[in-house]
Amino acid sequence: MKKNIFLLSVAVFTLFISACGAADEDGIFAGSECTFEGSEICSDNGVDILVCQSSTWTLKKQCNISIGKKCRQGSDGALGCFGDGENDSSSENNGNEHSADPDDENTGTDDSEVTPDTEEPDTSSENTDDIEDGSDDSDDQSSTDTENKPDDSDTQETPDTDTDTDSTDPTTEPTTEPTTDPTTNDCTSNSDCSGATPYCSITTSECIANAVFITEYVEGSSENKAIEIYNGSKTSVNLSNFTIRQANNGKSFGSDANYIYNFPESSQLAPGATYVVCNNLAVDSLLSHCNDILSTGSTLKFSGDDGMALFEGDSPVDQIGIQGDTDPWSVAGVTSATKEHTLRRKTTVIQGTTFWDTSAGTTEENSEWIVLAQDTFDGLGTR
Repeated sequence: MKKNIFLLSVAVFTLFISACGAADEDGIFAGSECTFEGSEICSDNGVDILVCQSSTWTLKKQCNISIGKKCRQGSDGALGCFGDGENDSSSENNGNEHSADPDDENTGTDDSEVTPDTEEPDTSSENTDDIEDGSDDSDDQSSTDTENKPDDSDTQETPDTDTDTDSTDPTTEPTTEPTTDPTTNDCTSNSDCSGATPYCSITTSECIANAVFITEYVEGSSENKAIEIYNGSKTSVNLSNFTIRQANNGKSFGSDANYIYNFPESSQLAPGATYVVCNNLAVDSLLSHCNDILSTGSTLKFSGDDGMALFEGDSPVDQIGIQGDTDPWSVAGVTSATKEHTLRRKTTVIQGTTFWDTSAGTTEENSEWIVLAQDTFDGLGTR
């Protein structure tokens, strides 16, 4: 009888050694030294599954002994957490996976090596291949665990990616169609525009304000004076709706009727065209560029310190200088540029403005104007 008991004890001890492996030192616990990199073993406490990493036994999984789960070797040779009777060959022969370990979701382990954390086997279409061929994929038992997440610290195993799932891959960036700028090509004629932006710009095909504006100012020697007006819209405009008003000797724009110019009745200015108004006492080389020559009135008798403004109805839409001021103004960094110079609007400017300081600028780069020498007429009448 004693001999039988001894033989039974030897058999149990041998089974424990085969399940948990042999130690290369006394006491196998997390943190103790190990020799064979990547090998796995049960800890001496029968609870922890350890893996050899960097010559140190490292905790890979902890079994829940409170519900009868201990570290054991399964029928397929892999270590796992099993209760009594769960490490025999019946599960493999029946084509079913190991029973679930309720402790999985709190262990932080790699689901690719352990049993799924579910109360009932998953019979979804994801695992039908394994059930039909009767195989037990011990390295992919986590395919049924939709709640557990892989432990990034376990670098020895790569979790299996389920390609049969219908869920959306969160790492895939959704594709979207590029949006169209709603301000692009929003008009084809002035009739498409209204309100504060009644003109369709030739340059941008957008509705803008003040598309009829001053593009050249000539303050030459003697009576060589001229103002050029440009239509930057896509539709002809009636210039009789506009006036040129001078702020003579520091007065306000048009406060004196003698300094207001009215365009001829029903005169039409085509898209992209200019209209030049000149002093009748100017030289012939200047008069040859003019559309209208003033023989009466004093509107174009200015001397560089008189503000000039273009009005549409009773509203100013563009101006040179400021009413109430009696000194010539600097433009593009040129002192007294409104006196004895020609000012030509840059072609990049598409509309007039009543903010003279912004229009004049302080440098060649930020000014809307190019300052030319006195009696420069060569570009007059063109844009």
